[in-house]
Amino acid sequence: MSLEFLAKLSNADGIASNEQEVRDVMLEELKPYCDHVDCDGMGSIIFEKKGQVDGPKIMLCAHMDEIGFIVRSITSQGQIILMNVGGVKPLAQMMQKVRITTQAGRKIHGIIQSEYQDGKAVNMYVDLGAQCAEDVYALGIEVGDMVTYTTEFESFDLENIVVGKAFDDRLGCYIMGEVLKRLKDIDHPNTVVMVGTSSEEVGIRGARTAAYKVNPDVVFPLDVACFNNEFVRDHSNKRQIGKGMMQTNFDRTLAPNRRMIQLVRESAKRLGKPLQLDMFNGGGTDGGEVHKIREGKPTAVSCLPVRYGHCAYSIANYQDIEDAIEIFVDIIKHFDNETYKSTINFLGGN
Repeated sequence: MSLEFLAKLSNADGIASNEQEVRDVMLEELKPYCDHVDCDGMGSIIFEKKGQVDGPKIMLCAHMDEIGFIVRSITSQGQIILMNVGGVKPLAQMMQKVRITTQAGRKIHGIIQSEYQDGKAVNMYVDLGAQCAEDVYALGIEVGDMVTYTTEFESFDLENIVVGKAFDDRLGCYIMGEVLKRLKDIDHPNTVVMVGTSSEEVGIRGARTAAYKVNPDVVFPLDVACFNNEFVRDHSNKRQIGKGMMQTNFDRTLAPNRRMIQLVRESAKRLGKPLQLDMFNGGGTDGGEVHKIREGKPTAVSCLPVRYGHCAYSIANYQDIEDAIEIFVDIIKHFDNETYKSTINFLGGN
C-alpha cells in the first residue's frame, strides 16, 4: 500500500476557509484521474469523472478543513492570543507544539498553552519565546494567521496502524481520491463527482454550496468517528479501529435515505467486508446540508473509526480505509439508473 498521498494530506495545514495547502495536494494527485476540475465560491474542490452519459450523478464528499486556531491578538510581551476554529478538545489546547502559517507562507513554531478551568481551556496563547510584540511582528505574524498542530504522519509498529493530525477529515479526502484512481480504467454507469468541501468544522458550509453547484442525484458523505472511552470494546462501541467502516444510521442533522443505507450494506456483504452500524446523538457531517439542497438529495453517511479526535493526534487502521475504498468502488460500479430510481421510489410504483 502507498501512504504518500495520505501523509501529504495529513501533514498539510488547512483550517476553515484556509485550505489551499490541502487543495494543492488533492489537485496534484487527482487531476490525471478526472475529466474536469472546478471549485465553488467557497473553495471546495470538485473532481468530475464521466461514465455513462445518461446515468445518474453520484457525489462523494469529505471536508478538507481541520480543527485549529487563528491569531486573535498579540500582547506587548509577545504572547500570541488565539481563538479556536472548530471544536478543539480542551486538553489539546495545552503544552502542544503548533505552527503559525504567515501570509507569506512561512511556518513559525511555538508552544500552545492555556489555563484549565471547569473543564474548559481559557486564556489560550502561543509562546514563541519572544520578549515583546516587536519580536513577533518581525517574523511576519499577523492577526488572522492560521495555527495548526505540528504532528507529522507516521506508521506505528503494529501492522496497518497509522497516526497523524487532521484525520478528520483527510481520511475521507484520501478515500475519495483512491476511489477515483481505481475508477480510471473501469466502465461505470454514472458520472462520479468527488468533492473536497470547505469549512465543515465551523458549520458545514462548503458542502451546501458545492452540492448546489454540482447538483448530484445522490450523495455519499465521508467522515470519521471516535468513541469517548477506548477501554470499552463491547456492543456499545461501534467505532472500533480494525473492525471495518462505520455506517451512520442517524445523527442530529440527518436521517439518511433508507435505500442508500441498504446499498452500502449490500456492497459490504458482497465483498465480505465488515461494517459497523452506529449513530450519533449529536453532531453532524456534510450530509446534514447536502441532503437539503434543491428538491432534496438521497444521502447516506459513512465514517472511518479513529481513536481520538479534534486534537493533535488520531490513530486509524489502514485496513478500515482499504475496506471503505473497495466498498465505494463497488457501489459506483453497480449504481445505474434503476438503482437511482429505487432511492426515490417513495410511492411504491404507484
